[in-house]
Parts: sequence; structure tokens; C-alpha cells
Amino acid sequence: MRQRLRWTLRWRLSVLWLLEWGITGTLLTYLSLYFEENQLPLSDVGPLMATGALGLWVAPLVVGQICDRWMSAERYLAIAHFVGGVALLAIPVAVNVYRETQSSYPIILALFGLYAAAYVPTVALATALTFRHLPDPKLQFGGVRVWGTIGWVLAGIGLSLWLERRDVEAWMRTQHPEWNDAVAAMSRLFHWAPAPSSRDAFRIAAMLSFTLSTFCIFLPHTPPARTARARAAPLQVLTMFRKRSFGQLIVASFALALVIPLYNLAVPPLLKQYGFRQDWIPAVMTIGQLSEPPALLLLSVGLRRFGLKFTFGLGVAAWLVRYLIFASGAPYQWVLAGIALHGICHVCLIIVIQLYLDAECPADLRNSVQNLFAFLTLGVAMPIGLLLSQPLIRLCTTVVDGRSVVNFPLVFLAGSIVLTGLMIAYWWWFQSPRMEAVVAESVTTTQPD
Repeated sequence: MRQRLRWTLRWRLSVLWLLEWGITGTLLTYLSLYFEENQLPLSDVGPLMATGALGLWVAPLVVGQICDRWMSAERYLAIAHFVGGVALLAIPVAVNVYRETQSSYPIILALFGLYAAAYVPTVALATALTFRHLPDPKLQFGGVRVWGTIGWVLAGIGLSLWLERRDVEAWMRTQHPEWNDAVAAMSRLFHWAPAPSSRDAFRIAAMLSFTLSTFCIFLPHTPPARTARARAAPLQVLTMFRKRSFGQLIVASFALALVIPLYNLAVPPLLKQYGFRQDWIPAVMTIGQLSEPPALLLLSVGLRRFGLKFTFGLGVAAWLVRYLIFASGAPYQWVLAGIALHGICHVCLIIVIQLYLDAECPADLRNSVQNLFAFLTLGVAMPIGLLLSQPLIRLCTTVVDGRSVVNFPLVFLAGSIVLTGLMIAYWWWFQSPRMEAVVAESVTTTQPD
């Protein structure tokens, strides 16, 4: 008989994901705009973000060993998010010094590395913790994980509303005079706060990080799943490459992670070229996250009816379609439609991989295998993709009236070519009867809670 998810567990895991992705939603879509504003050209932002990801080269393997063998997951999450919050507060200080002196760039690199080492492994760890406590992860994970999407959307919209606070208040007074008393009360509420600044993106993200660090005391206790095996957990995970299906999915994910970084690096300045105001771009980018809930709710149906290969391939196709839209120079409505494909892009790739890893991996190695996936994609492939973006963007940049202008359609055309080759190779090469059997056994006709 199927076990139901208790409310006392549901709300704790939901808040975990709300804050976990709220941190990223505050920062990720604003980083390239923030650094350009502070005299860092877009071609140099990619390597900077790649350097931050290099912190994952060691962290996931260490985190996997710690949480699979020595320390409870919720305790590690508390420590990691506290360290990440401190790094977030320090980054804009270093950027201000760089803007004034042009001499603190290595410090910015080091702080990004520290933040990446602290934060990024927590996503995989939160996934493993959630899977471990859900009675039926295949059916219940989507209903919990959707709160991460809500957190991202609220953070992006909240950042834009804060940065444009004065214009929002003026619009409310003009369009709705009956709200003047409420607007005045809101202004008095924030009278103590300094004027909004682009560095507030880091401050808000740091506040969310400290909040999550404190909230970890409410998470269910998740001690290491020790067994009698003597070898270190990360070394045992490497033996999973003997499974053909495991290796195939990891290789496909690695190749995708080479071109995916173009999205967060180039789409925000692309929207700026279309005439969107910089401080509203985080809110506009949340259109992508709004498409995640229906995609999550339909995931079990897609896996059950079409299988894992088709579902994963649909995610690859969605990335190709959105890059072709960005490369076409189409009107902004089409660009917004490409952003809205994010739900299919994310759910059909990342969530499907996480479900498969949880189903195939022994219980005492799940933290390590989720972190290995994060290491190979976020810690190796994405930095390589971001480093390769530097010569690509420079090649596509021209100087017009003394100002550098990036030809973003040409940038995304290059990404589309890579995705087309990957799509063809995937459908031709990818075969895994065992993986389809895992999905058939794991996903039933019962709807999620």
C-alpha cells in the first residue's frame, strides 16, 4: 500500500527547496548585468563564473564522503549555507575595490570559488536528503521540488521590485490614487534602508542563505547511511560507470552542460538589447521558472507513457528550440517564449537524471553519486563551456560608436549547432533497456500527492 507524505515532513522539505533555489533566483540572472555595470566586459564574465565553478572540483567528492560516512546532511547544509552567506556579502566589496583600483580581481575569483564550493554541492545534497525521507520519491518529489521553483520566482520578482522601488511607488500613486495611504506606509517602513543598489542582489541572497542555515535545525535528521563497506564512498561511486546506462547519461549530461551556460550568461544582456530595463530583467527571467510546475506535474505521466529515453530527449530538443529562437533575431515575444521553455528544459533533463541516480544507486552512496553528477556537470563541463564562451563572445563583438555590441544571434547559433549534433548522436547511440525497466518499476499510475 502506498505511503502518504505527512504534512510535518512536507512543509520542512518544501521550505528547504524554497530557500535553496531562492538564493540562486536572486543572483543567477543578474550576475552578468551586475559585472558589466562594474566595468567587467561580458567576455570576461564567463571566465569569472567558470572560476567560481572550479570550487566544485574538490567539494562534491569531499561532501559526499562527509555526508555518506561522517556527518548528518542537515548539519552540513547549515555550515555550508553560513559560509556561502559570508562569501556573498564579501563579493560586492571586492568588486567595488576592483572598480576603483583595477587590482582586486584575484580576490573576486577566490570569493567566487569559495561561494561555489559552499553552495553548489548543497543542491545535490538537498536532493539526496529529500529522496531519503520521501516515502515514494518518484511520485512525491515533484510536489516538494516545485517549491524551489516558487522560491526562484519570488526571489527574481522581489529583487526587481526592490531595485525599482521608487518607480513602483510612483506608478502606484499615479494609477491607483486610492492606494496613497498604503504606499506612504510602505515608504515609511523602508525609511531606514539605503537607496536600492545593484549590490543588493548579493545582500538579499546572503540573507536567504543565512535564513536557510538557521532553518536546517528543523530539517529531518539525516545521519550517514553507514554500511560495512570499507572503501570511501566517492571511490565506490566510480564503480557505477560499469553500467552502460549510467555512463551514457553522464556523458550526455556533460555535453549538454558545455552549452547550457550560454543561457544565464547571454540571455540577460540580450533582453537588455531588446529594450528591457536592467533591474526588471530578473523578474522577466522568472517566466522560465513559471513553466516548471506544470512540467513537474506531468513528469510522471511522461516517464510512464513514453519512457526515460524519450523524456530526456525532449529536454535536449527544448534546449535546441530555444537556442534557435534566440539565434533567429525574432521579435521579443518569441524570445520570451524561448525563456518559457525552461520548465521542459530543466525537468526533462536534471530531474530525470536525479530520479534515475536515486533509483540505481545503493542507499549509502546516494549523496556521493548526486555530488558526482554535480561535479562532472557543474564543476567540469560548465566551467569549460564558460571559458569557451570568452573567445566566442569576443568574435561576435563589434565596436559601434565607441561602444561594444555583442551579436547574440551569432552566439546562440554556435550553441544551436552543438545541440543539433548532440541531439543526433543521442537518438542514434543511446540505448538502455535496463533504464527503461527502472522507470517502469518505479513510476506507477498513481498521481503525486
